[in-house]
Amino acid sequence: MCPQKPIIASLFAPALRLPNPIQYYPEQSPRLPASESEKEAYEEGVKAGKCEAENRKNPYPDNSEQAKAYEHGYLDGQKIRS
Repeated sequence: MCPQKPIIASLFAPALRLPNPIQYYPEQSPRLPASESEKEAYEEGVKAGKCEAENRKNPYPDNSEQAKAYEHGYLDGQKIRS
């Protein structure tokens, strides 16, 4: 059986002032609070998800924060309905 060698970061990372790719950073990036329009979009999505009608069209522009909030609300509304 071969002895295991400890994992050591490349010496190039610190020399280039790069973060150690192996090191765990417990600090996550701070989450920004949701805007009022995102909260409204989420609530609208929950209401749509609770309804029996399937495949409701997302009324917000594609790839916008409100569209994402609406989709999350819609899925949560479906879970509540089930």
